[in-house]
Amino acid sequence: GVCRRAAALHVGRRRLLGPSRVQCCGTSAEGGGGSSSSSAGVGLSDYEVAFGGLSRNIHRGFKFDRMFKSEELDPQDLLELDQAALMSLKTQDLPRLITEKIARLLRDFGQKKDLERYGRYLRKKVRSRTAAETPGVLPSCFLPEQDDENSGPLSKLRKNPAFTDLFKHTDVTSLDDSTIKRLAIAHKEESRHKLFQMFWSPEAAITYVAHRYAATWATNYRVLYELARRVPDFRPRSVMDYGAGPAPSLAVAQEVWPGCFHQAIAIEPSEHMAQLGKYLLTDLNLPPVQWRRCLYDSSEKVDLIIASYVQMEVRGQQSRDALVKQLWSRLSPNGVLVLLEPGTPTGFRFMHHSRELLISKVGTEHFHFVAPCPHEGMCPIALTGKDWCHFAQRVRRVPHKLYCKGSTKRFMEEEKFSYLCIRKAPGPRARYASEKEAPTPQEKSFFWPRILFPAIKAGQHTLIDVCSAPQNFERLSVSKSKPHEFGYRYSRKAMWGDLWRFPKRVARPEARLYIPEKTREHLDRLAKVAWKALKWETQEPGFEKEQERDKQFYGH
Repeated sequence: GVCRRAAALHVGRRRLLGPSRVQCCGTSAEGGGGSSSSSAGVGLSDYEVAFGGLSRNIHRGFKFDRMFKSEELDPQDLLELDQAALMSLKTQDLPRLITEKIARLLRDFGQKKDLERYGRYLRKKVRSRTAAETPGVLPSCFLPEQDDENSGPLSKLRKNPAFTDLFKHTDVTSLDDSTIKRLAIAHKEESRHKLFQMFWSPEAAITYVAHRYAATWATNYRVLYELARRVPDFRPRSVMDYGAGPAPSLAVAQEVWPGCFHQAIAIEPSEHMAQLGKYLLTDLNLPPVQWRRCLYDSSEKVDLIIASYVQMEVRGQQSRDALVKQLWSRLSPNGVLVLLEPGTPTGFRFMHHSRELLISKVGTEHFHFVAPCPHEGMCPIALTGKDWCHFAQRVRRVPHKLYCKGSTKRFMEEEKFSYLCIRKAPGPRARYASEKEAPTPQEKSFFWPRILFPAIKAGQHTLIDVCSAPQNFERLSVSKSKPHEFGYRYSRKAMWGDLWRFPKRVARPEARLYIPEKTREHLDRLAKVAWKALKWETQEPGFEKEQERDKQFYGH
């Protein structure tokens, strides 16, 4: 068999190169072993010996096999870029001091069975308010309004008897179509729930600490940790926690920015919740916390305002809008407003309405979204009608011997949340035209897409659903066969909520094909207008040679 393969190879060489070239490359009868030794002395490879030194870099005319080389970066710079893209956290634990205080509180006050029974009641109330809504298409101020008065959304809502109360208390003459639609959706959803006011007795307040403190602390830490990572120059000197409860947000703020605060304000109308907050905040190196019952007790401006799990307890969308406006007015220049709600369709609807309110009333030239949005345009997730923008954070529960929250076999829980971080100043996307102009990795990260769902890890490739500028919800494909610069290894370890800094290879322009037909047509029109206005300029090395080669092989 070896002799046959050698003979076939010899015949192939003779046909390809001719007898003279074969004798020069191989061992001939006249030369004996001399030519072989001379070939080895020159240092030819096996390929060159077999094929007479023919070049392997022959261009065969295929467009897809030619790519420009990426810019070579220093390994330390690549490490900094990777660190700037990793925003999510693994399982979190409460600080040891707070854990000991909660354990002492549960041992000294209340019976374990009574607290667990009250905890089940609290869980039912919260679940009925936050998890009863199904996702739907949410209106946007970026979509065109309908001019037809007889068939527009306003006339349809006026004819519907279910919205008579809405028009009695709303001045619709000064509202656009998107605002009216959002108010109508909020009114429809809230009419399904019984309005109730939660009175926090001492037992109820202790139950809330045992049942919800760890989860709220973990989500606040996840959000403020990302804020500190993405905006390293933000060092707040004053902080306000609206709807503080036992004040987990203040404890997290001190954990993220230790020793920065000179003023801390906690607004909580419940006296028993305030007492628990004072107990848990002692010995945390915070300045003396000013506990207030109302937002209007003072008018000073602060650098950081946190409103976590608050809008769910406010009745009516107009009241929530007024609250967001008041919090925004209390924010100092270059300050940050953090809004945090449960990661349900209801919580996402609150975040979307607050987002649209700021875009339409304040203007994108006066603020920018730090997280999670990679742009100040229309939210593509709100148009799907099937998905909602939310994230998850794992946290270790209170020990079961102190308080049993559900199954005794689970020591961790995954808290879902939706959030917005808004800074009262123009951002990097307004200061720089592209990612290349941004000088630091943190500023470059404002141009990167956000991973919205856990990555789908297949055998040799990874599928990632991202939200990217200007207003895209698309699915990316990362193959193992691609070069290292395409980020396959990063895609295997990327977590839900991280950023994607690598080149985008779009596998599906619309990640889940949920966008309605009318919205898709409007986006297509916008894309055509943008494409006509685009002036293509490139400074890639070798671009002119690439154009000449295209003309040579394809004639255009």
